[in-house]
Amino acid sequence: MKTISESIVVKSSVDIVFKGLVDPREQLKWNTLYLHVHTEPDGDVKNGTVMTGKFKGSGKATVYFENVIPNQEFTHYSKLMLFGLIYLGEFRHKYEVEGNISQTKITQTVFFDPRGIGYILQATIIKKFKDRLPESFREFSNYLVSKNILHE
Repeated sequence: MKTISESIVVKSSVDIVFKGLVDPREQLKWNTLYLHVHTEPDGDVKNGTVMTGKFKGSGKATVYFENVIPNQEFTHYSKLMLFGLIYLGEFRHKYEVEGNISQTKITQTVFFDPRGIGYILQATIIKKFKDRLPESFREFSNYLVSKNILHE
């Protein structure tokens, strides 16, 4: 299993940060990879919530929420598919938040367990994940600024 992890500290409260990260409707507002999303069941995201959607670079996907602990952590789980047809392996993307009302540390950890052709493509897949983490941090920080929910 391949693992990549990065962290950032933002000047915003844990509850605002967690909601912006866990809620797919919020991620649709800031995450440029999210093109369309739908969650079942409606309401707050919890263990077992299923998100289906269309994502830039990977097409249609089904993502399952695991280990949802409000204002602490959650994990996205999905099978990584090439063109929606070729199974490359399993993917988990864990978000962890810790902080207080004025600042929050966000840690994103990506776990990729390659399978089949995924073994051959794993260096490219890992590089894409590694490049994406800082980009998603920038997008999320810009979102917080645009909503005026960053503390000075």
